[in-house]
Amino acid sequence: MSAATLHLGAPLDNTMGSMLIGVIVSAVLYGISLLQCLFYFTRYGRDPLYLKILVATTVFLDTLHLSLVIHTVYHYLISNYYKNDSLQVMVWSVSLEALPTGITAGIVQSFYAHRIWKSNRHNIFLTGLVLLLVVANSVCGTVWVVIAMGTSTYERLLRISPLTISINALSTAADVIITGTLCFMLQQTRPASFETETMINRLILFTINTGLLTSLCAIAALVSLIISPRTLIYASFYFCIGRLYSNALLASLNARAVIRGRINDVDSNFHIKSYGPRHGGAPSVSRLSRDVFARPPELASADELVVRVERTTAMYVDEECGKDKYVPSQSDDTTTGP
Repeated sequence: MSAATLHLGAPLDNTMGSMLIGVIVSAVLYGISLLQCLFYFTRYGRDPLYLKILVATTVFLDTLHLSLVIHTVYHYLISNYYKNDSLQVMVWSVSLEALPTGITAGIVQSFYAHRIWKSNRHNIFLTGLVLLLVVANSVCGTVWVVIAMGTSTYERLLRISPLTISINALSTAADVIITGTLCFMLQQTRPASFETETMINRLILFTINTGLLTSLCAIAALVSLIISPRTLIYASFYFCIGRLYSNALLASLNARAVIRGRINDVDSNFHIKSYGPRHGGAPSVSRLSRDVFARPPELASADELVVRVERTTAMYVDEECGKDKYVPSQSDDTTTGP
């Protein structure tokens, strides 16, 4: 008895249970996408219009996909609760949800292909290979959606499992090639200074981290589909792939200033502020402040909320040596304000 057809008595753990887990994880990743989107539009207001449209499009596709998978799970587990016959019939949203996922993957992979084109001196072979995989994946995904929309049961959907496997294989191959190519190009760069070498190491580590998650998720979906084709275990991973692509794109855009060392991050940014003598002969004060996740000074707005941790150091004149003497104060003050 096939579990994917959901006959009477078939377990729901590896079918609707897998879908439910995928929806929950996808919703968590969607929240991270929204946070990164807010971070991007707050910090990078001077970016070109096409990048802003790219970010807005991926977030819109994320919203559309999450709405579709929520409708799918609600249809089976709530609206048709205790209706075994309805569990065997494919609802329209479970077929249509592959469309925004495929579009998101194509957009993000094309964005990385453009990076390869610019970073590798317009290498036609590598860029063409990535774009070929992206186009092939998009065509297969579109064909799958068209066939699935005309499929009434999960049993009939199993007949196009080779096409489903091909889609996951193409997506995995594109992710692996993109990540490996970017890391290889960065490794081949000859650093001219310690700062350049540090930035390249950050880029390599960041490229691996952002590309690894999407590759692992695609591989997990592919393996699940091959090992257990008559279940919906692969849906747990497939529902999350779109969110991982959008998060990887947003993370790569938001991390630009951090990699270049221009952002006020927690570990490396300190500002020393000196103040002149106060009225009445009071000693001058130097303050060492740290801005946590604040904008760069040229982009900061007057009404932005900034958290500062300040340590006050008082400067006194040593009459015996005739030199200034610095004496740390006994207390730290933490202020929060605009």
